Amino acid sequence: MKATQILPSDYRKSGKFDLKNLKQLIFMNLLGLVLLVFSIWFFSWLIIQVRTEAVDIFQFSFSNLSSILISLGKLFFSIVAVLVIHEGIHAFFFWIFSRQKPVVGFKGAYAYASMPGWYFPRNQYLIIGISPLILITLFGILLIAIAPISALTMVLVALVINTSGAVGDLVVVFWLLTKPVSTLALDQINTIEFFVPDQTPSSENNRSNHQN
Repeated sequence: MKATQILPSDYRKSGKFDLKNLKQLIFMNLLGLVLLVFSIWFFSWLIIQVRTEAVDIFQFSFSNLSSILISLGKLFFSIVAVLVIHEGIHAFFFWIFSRQKPVVGFKGAYAYASMPGWYFPRNQYLIIGISPLILITLFGILLIAIAPISALTMVLVALVINTSGAVGDLVVVFWLLTKPVSTLALDQINTIEFFVPDQTPSSENNRSNHQN
């Protein structure tokens, strides 16, 4: 299957991920908190295992105002950079599968990449959804091994932000894995709707009559 702008007539809606849905939002925030705590522990542990001389990066001391501003600047840069790269990867794969320019921007406190009006096959959308988490994590682990010690704090922040910020992607990906391969996903920025072939008897009869 290929991405399409036309929903097949025999498809019906089968689920909706909605950022405006209070229950889904609460669940996502709780899961995001768990991911935040886990990622801080895991990537800190990984840095110490790979770079034993990096223990000192977890000891913060601010001697003057300039050092505080520099540290805050690095923190801000790491957060913005990872958000831009994360959504850029989403956008790249949207383009790969549709050959059309996706919608990218900021809405409130979060960044987004979307493709309104396009229906993506399940496996394509799985790639779109999970790629930023996998690619940025792999690149971050490489940086842990080769980056200067002074840069490891920024790498840690980037990995933590990317992992905890991917909570929505993970929810959608795991939800999609419960759907059949023929599922289509429609990403409308605030919502992601799933559509599956209608398996009702009337639908089967219509298809049979059409073939005859």
